[in-house]
Amino acid sequence: MKRKLAAAIFCLSVLATPAVASTVAGSHVPAEEPVQTASLAKGGLLSPSNEVNLRSIQYTRAQGSPFTSIIASVAPSVCEGASAPEAVHYTYSASRPEEALPSCTAIGDASSTMDQALPVFTIADSVIDAIEVEAETGLPDVPIVVNKNVESFIRYFQTSGRKYFEKWLGRSKDYMSMLQSILKENGLPEELSYIALIESGLNPTVRSHANAVGMWQFIKGTATRYGLRVDWWIDERMDPEKATYAAAKYFKNLYGMFDSWYLAAASYNAGEGRVSRAIKRHGTEDFWELAAVKKRSLHRETREYVPKYLAALTIAKDPESYGFEPVDFSEGLKYDKVRVSQATDLRVIADAAGTTVEEIRRLNPELLRWFTPPNYPGYQIKIPMGSSEMYAENMSKVPAAKRIAFLQHKVKRGETFSRIAKRYGTGVKQIQYLNNLKGNKLKPGTVIMIPVRPSDGVAKKNGKVVAEIVTNMEINQLI
Repeated sequence: MKRKLAAAIFCLSVLATPAVASTVAGSHVPAEEPVQTASLAKGGLLSPSNEVNLRSIQYTRAQGSPFTSIIASVAPSVCEGASAPEAVHYTYSASRPEEALPSCTAIGDASSTMDQALPVFTIADSVIDAIEVEAETGLPDVPIVVNKNVESFIRYFQTSGRKYFEKWLGRSKDYMSMLQSILKENGLPEELSYIALIESGLNPTVRSHANAVGMWQFIKGTATRYGLRVDWWIDERMDPEKATYAAAKYFKNLYGMFDSWYLAAASYNAGEGRVSRAIKRHGTEDFWELAAVKKRSLHRETREYVPKYLAALTIAKDPESYGFEPVDFSEGLKYDKVRVSQATDLRVIADAAGTTVEEIRRLNPELLRWFTPPNYPGYQIKIPMGSSEMYAENMSKVPAAKRIAFLQHKVKRGETFSRIAKRYGTGVKQIQYLNNLKGNKLKPGTVIMIPVRPSDGVAKKNGKVVAEIVTNMEINQLI
């Protein structure tokens, strides 16, 4: 099976006329850009694509190119009916791989997106063997270098930064084991977990001045690109588990672009574009050379990011040798995950699981409101380990209509969405969503639901308390 998988990956054959793919930004030449997606000649793709880091012996990069490898997204099996592997479509991109492959089609069917048909690719046995080995072992470990820059940060963490590092190490006993397990599961080195240490101190709810949020400090655009939900109800950047899976995907793409963990880490801090431009400008792919050049293209924060990371990694892996208390990673934060079929008050969940609302919030820092997010099929909430059976039994006794209650408000003449939202300290979009309303007009006498818990003081003061309200977006689930 592995040989079939590897047979779907193609090495670039050098032809007299280079193949060119057209994009919005213009035409890209393979000698200057990384190959990032591919499909086969005949039949249908049997399952979603996998990303494989292919170091091509036959591929010659243009001088000054920042890319040291080819990224090929391939189907796990050769297309049905194909007598020999043939490339029919390649997409060139300067950033990240496409998430899905085009269907297996004839070359003529794909030519409308290209200036010229791409050549046939073949793959040698020696390359297949190399790919099989990499698939088994995952990506290489992060090389540990201790130079004067790293030593400087080690001294900082031992002295003026000691109180911060001790706090970080204290949190690591809850999260580090999980982070390393997820990275290993995705074929990544466990050492990458310590990037979260310097990004956030392993604080799942921290927010930076640039609105980067969570343990891995994702901005909203990057978070949503890698599958995290960020809205008024929930911010999965604060979910340590889901955010780590997203970070793993991001690291894979960064390493695929630069073939260097130091450059990948620098890109995680500064962005792929800035690091790529620095490489092109100074003609080197060595991070330490880029950090040392007089006419610097990288900001000071990025130049110091890698040595700071290596210093944190060095100490955290052996804290006693650097004057810190040892940390037992085997403890970890333990919990069960149970499916919540509709928006549910956290008090109801806590009662069913035999715990407190505070504990539910601690286990689920991504929840921004006092209830689980609506319109989230299959959402799973974390509850204390060992309580899932009790939770299921207790929740089965709670009618759907009693799992959540909102404030009820009767619209008065002249009232608008914005005025009502301001009155209750919520948002217009959230009120419209709960009531399945569109537009800006409100009819006097209409009773609408406000995303405020009825027992709150503001609810008692400003509106009628309603004990049982089923929201419009959940009604279909109850029928």
